[in-house]
Amino acid sequence: MNWDKTIRMEERLNDKIETVNGVDYYQGRHIIKRDTEIDGGVCLGEGEREAIVVDSQKYPKLRQLYEKAKQKASVDNKVQRDRVLKAVYDIVLDAMPNKDYNKTVQLLDKYKIWNDGKITLDIFINEDAGVCRHKALACGALIELFKKDGYVRGKPSIDRNSSVIGGHAWCRYTSFNGDVQILDVMQEYFGSLEDSIKNAKWDYRRPEEK
Repeated sequence: MNWDKTIRMEERLNDKIETVNGVDYYQGRHIIKRDTEIDGGVCLGEGEREAIVVDSQKYPKLRQLYEKAKQKASVDNKVQRDRVLKAVYDIVLDAMPNKDYNKTVQLLDKYKIWNDGKITLDIFINEDAGVCRHKALACGALIELFKKDGYVRGKPSIDRNSSVIGGHAWCRYTSFNGDVQILDVMQEYFGSLEDSIKNAKWDYRRPEEK
């Protein structure tokens, strides 16, 4: 597996990236990378594509999904920590069930967004379009909202790599105790990193975990 997608993106957009206090920015938003914050940022590709803006404060859809996820994670109107991740996975799967790459292409053509032009994640959710990267971003942003409100203590990350069959992105969650869970809505895998080795279609292990 190759883990150089972000490196290739940085090399390609070198003259358009501004670094402030060690953080890379693109058109005023921090660039979403592995282990960086997700909400408020922008996700860019190793090759030219859309620049996906994730912002639960400025745009409403993620907040709406968050309220649904809180309900799903609740027992007697109280959010249960051990139900949060599955609730997030289920809500994103329900909101973004479409897996047709062509629909994503059609949406980008409709809004004339290519060549690293910005478009909000909300649009993909509203129009039931989007592929692995869009679904992963939605999961990660929702987990961050749960963390902000004190329901979980771990950290989500948008991980991505590639193999001979292509590239892939997913949401990884590392708990306060160091346990790793994978939320891959595109390939419909939810479970531990350990279990994924036998049960998933993709290898989610980081290089140092092999």
